[in-house]
Amino acid sequence: MVTLKDVGELAGVTATTASAALRNKEYVKPETIQRVREAAKKLGYKTNLSGRSLRSGRSDTITFLTSGIEGDYFSHLAMSVAEEVHERGSHMLIELSRYLDDDNDLSYTFSDGIIAINAPRAVDILQQHPSVMLENYDTSIPIDTVNAPSAEGSRVAARHLIERGCKHIGIVGDNRDPSRNIIPGARDTRMRAAAAEIRAAGLEFDERYDFIKSAWSIDGGIEAGRKLAKKGRKGMKYDGLYCLNDGIGLGVLRGLADGGVHVPDDVLVIGFDGLSQGAYSVPTLTTVATDFKGMANTALTLLMRRIEQPEKEYFPQTVTVGYKLIERESTARK
Repeated sequence: MVTLKDVGELAGVTATTASAALRNKEYVKPETIQRVREAAKKLGYKTNLSGRSLRSGRSDTITFLTSGIEGDYFSHLAMSVAEEVHERGSHMLIELSRYLDDDNDLSYTFSDGIIAINAPRAVDILQQHPSVMLENYDTSIPIDTVNAPSAEGSRVAARHLIERGCKHIGIVGDNRDPSRNIIPGARDTRMRAAAAEIRAAGLEFDERYDFIKSAWSIDGGIEAGRKLAKKGRKGMKYDGLYCLNDGIGLGVLRGLADGGVHVPDDVLVIGFDGLSQGAYSVPTLTTVATDFKGMANTALTLLMRRIEQPEKEYFPQTVTVGYKLIERESTARK
């Protein structure tokens, strides 16, 4: 059986360095990593995960906990995390929080740590393991958090419509249940920030009407777009629409087109997230793109320090990643 010692000897390094290189540790030089990988491939070396786990007390596995992977946002984020985990020489499991119950609560998990998004039922379990939350706006939860630029990105989206000359802007994506007191999340943060930016520009914004109901999905956007277009082009109430995510935005483009309302001639539309589908719609969708790779990288960095140095006490951190405005056809003025 080929061992790490064999790989190290062929690559001209110790077995310890060979192990670190195969796990893509940051302190190992890129040329050393490449040399070790080539040696491992030449010798046919395969990592013995169970043996490594027994020696180190770690599984080199990260659990990605999410409510579901339907929709482009969650699948894109999951892929970004998976790529980052792979680059660090570890493995990722996906667990769906919708299936958590008293008999399946993740307390059994053999993963070294958990990255969670939209998993409020798992907060107690997350506090018992090295964990990082994504898109968590509840500041009372003492867990490291990495958020999308929901507030600043929404202000930029509203500002873009204003700079394009819009005077009456609607915000699409209000799916609040008025009967429940829900802790503010990405939706509420984006809604409030955009509304504040609109008012700061001296424009009128009435929360009773200008927060437009829509499920956070393409289908929800289609339904909202069709309702907005019921009176046709001449009856169109808004000259600018900020959709709280790109799925809603893509749906709104379809719904408006079904009602004979033209984008951008009759109304400008902007989304949020930066999903690739927006580059292929007709018209293409202007968006505020979230740094998904930055979210994944930051989450893994925060998580690994707790995994690798469990004896140290770290204060919970909240990090907001960057964004980029991508201007496309849906907000182009002729």
